[in-house]
Amino acid sequence: MIVEEPTSEHMYERVAGALRDEILARTLAPGERLPTQEALVERFEVSRIVVRRALDLLESEGLIDRVQGGRATVRLYDPLIRRAALHYRSDPGAPFAEEALATERAPRYSHETQAERAGLEVASRLQIGVGDEVMRTHYVSYANDEPMMIVTSYEPLVITRGTAIEKPEEGPHMAGGIVDRFTAIGLRPTAVIERLHARMPRPSEADLLNLRPGIPVVAIVRRSYSGETPIETADILLAANQYKLEYVTRVDPLKEGDSPK
Repeated sequence: MIVEEPTSEHMYERVAGALRDEILARTLAPGERLPTQEALVERFEVSRIVVRRALDLLESEGLIDRVQGGRATVRLYDPLIRRAALHYRSDPGAPFAEEALATERAPRYSHETQAERAGLEVASRLQIGVGDEVMRTHYVSYANDEPMMIVTSYEPLVITRGTAIEKPEEGPHMAGGIVDRFTAIGLRPTAVIERLHARMPRPSEADLLNLRPGIPVVAIVRRSYSGETPIETADILLAANQYKLEYVTRVDPLKEGDSPK
């Protein structure tokens, strides 16, 4: 039993935490209705406003659904796990499809490709001139028809024009991924750098990802290199409540004769 402390400013977080634990442990199963607000007030010995703020928090995390005048319902919480290393291997297959299928959801994606002039930010990343041509490909990935990820990739046409990979979604290397596509034209990637941060979505992004108010996004800026030459950059946008990100760092084994310090 949680007892409200008069000096506590974050009592609603403790109430939300108790309910969150029950949702994640499936004690409260997907589709099940939460107790009424009156019942939660009595259970946790808190005010109605504390309960409402706790439910607001759980809704913003994507754990419950609420309708006007009705009881909150537990939402299926089964985020996709994005394992970055799997996206940058040779013969990558379909990493997003694997991530969606792991949660028993059907994957699909849409794409649009067109040549355009590089703006200041993209030009800086690719070390080309502002106004130089790039091939821009915009992807939206879906799981069970729910939008999960937006990727906008830019490739410098000074490198790819006239090659078999000029249009990423056409030709013999369309399913090869960055590594195999650029290897096919003699520019095998040697490094892919991802830098990420969290922010609130812009209105168009919230619409495209079908986000509830208050849900942030994870924005990833990708830069791909062959040696010192930038060959591709991308903006990757994920709904923060739909994804977990996994990064694996390999630790070199001790060499013969070395000893731990």
